[in-house]
Amino acid sequence: MDARADKVLISLDPPYRIPDGTADFVFLGWAEVADPEAPDIRMTVNRVEVPVRIGGRPVDFDLYHPGVEALNFFQRVHLVDLLRAAPPPAEPFLLEVAVTSDGRARTFEYAVSEAWLRKVYGRPLRARAIPPEPLQIRVTGAAAGEFHRTGRATAEQIAGLLARGGRPLAEHRRILDFGCGPGRVIDCIHDLHPAAELSGCDIDAEAIAWARGALSGVADFRVNGLEPPLPFDDESFDLVYGVSVFTHLPEDLQNAWLFELRRVLKPGGTLLTTKLDALDYDYVPEPVKQAYARDGFVFWGEADLTEGLPDVYRLAYHTDDYVRRVWGRYFEVLHVGSHDLNATQDAVLMRRPRHALSWLPPKLRRRLHALKALAPA
Repeated sequence: MDARADKVLISLDPPYRIPDGTADFVFLGWAEVADPEAPDIRMTVNRVEVPVRIGGRPVDFDLYHPGVEALNFFQRVHLVDLLRAAPPPAEPFLLEVAVTSDGRARTFEYAVSEAWLRKVYGRPLRARAIPPEPLQIRVTGAAAGEFHRTGRATAEQIAGLLARGGRPLAEHRRILDFGCGPGRVIDCIHDLHPAAELSGCDIDAEAIAWARGALSGVADFRVNGLEPPLPFDDESFDLVYGVSVFTHLPEDLQNAWLFELRRVLKPGGTLLTTKLDALDYDYVPEPVKQAYARDGFVFWGEADLTEGLPDVYRLAYHTDDYVRRVWGRYFEVLHVGSHDLNATQDAVLMRRPRHALSWLPPKLRRRLHALKALAPA
């Protein structure tokens, strides 16, 4: 796929954190331009325009983007003076630097501490919590200055899918983020639905420890094992969502977790999760695609490991038919999408049936009903 078809070729150099005590910060980057002789590169810091200086062509740029014109740019910004002169800040505070080049735009986030904000504004301000870079990489594959933005986009997609399914986010009082990591999405679900009682769980103890410290006012965070059970009572939640969880587990674990999520959901409750289509990705080996087409499900056990997570955590692919046939044993499948959640994944919206035995195969369910009818009153 052409790089320009799915991304804006604009970059700012890391780190994406403003160190405590820093008043001046130098922003360095490069941007694709239509005409190197007349570049139109602009930058704003929290919506305040800052002039930039234009440099030469980025080193080795042709190796990665042949045929594309690009130029370096840079500027030293006195952040204290700029922010004090800007409109009053919103909370939680996040420093956002937007760069445009010939109408193309990209925004980068720079985390700051509350101690830094206190020095800038002379009063306490709550900062948007951004996890350490290793935790960001574990969740998104990169620490590219867009952790919160991508979490917000996913949260908004979740809200949209629920609304279109006739189950708006605001109607769910108790919500679980299954596989929450360091809280990328649940922090933004809190922004969208502050009245909800939120919980998050994950096998990543390091991510949960960070979330407990940084997002204690957002949700109750718990560590769970690789296998069930979850540390929650039966029928605890109105909504469970799990983004990019079933896309990484072998089939036996998936079935165990579907059964467990059914347990913690209230009758009539909503489950929203994701799947992947193996045929959509060039990097998937042909034998894996063949098994997928034949069986409807394939677990690619030789896919790359994710540092910090168990070895079993690889890649799994499901056809729509498999989801309706197998996941439908546990839930009523309401929607199977295509690339409609978390950028590249297919959303699966389901509902726990209200009938206590509805998850069982029809023949077994009829047999149990018959036995119940024969039992003495």
